[in-house]
Amino acid sequence: MDNNTIITVFVVVAAVAIVVQMVVLFALYKALRRTSERMEGIAGRLEQQATPVLATASAILEDAKPKLAEITANLAETSASIRAHVTKVGEATSEMVERARMQAARLDEFVINAAHKVEATSELLQNKVFSPMRRVRAIVTALNAGMVFFKSNRPRRGTNGESVEDEEMFI
Repeated sequence: MDNNTIITVFVVVAAVAIVVQMVVLFALYKALRRTSERMEGIAGRLEQQATPVLATASAILEDAKPKLAEITANLAETSASIRAHVTKVGEATSEMVERARMQAARLDEFVINAAHKVEATSELLQNKVFSPMRRVRAIVTALNAGMVFFKSNRPRRGTNGESVEDEEMFI
């Protein structure tokens, strides 16, 4: 084989390889173009469908901004008002608790004083009323016992004289 033939074969092989590469590149170009057209179609449809949704969302947000600002302001006012009322309720509760403590102390003092007065009255009754009454009762009981004794020692008048004599002898 001569050099010319080798060069010719090499040129033919190179030309065939370049043609094959060109066909492959052309096929890639066509596939990429079809994919690109599809993506543009999808993007167009997505844009058509998303535009009204985005416009509606934007309108809702624009409409809601002042309402949200008003709600936020109302919440801040309500929170401040609630804090003020809670503070007042706390102060009133503290005052009521203090008054209840004072009343409890007064009631305790009243009960203690009443107990002391009852005790003093009881002592007074014991010393001034019951003690003399016991003495009088003791005297009455003694007198009663004495009367019973004298009555029992008196001779009885009986129908028969023996019983009187027996009793007299017994004494």
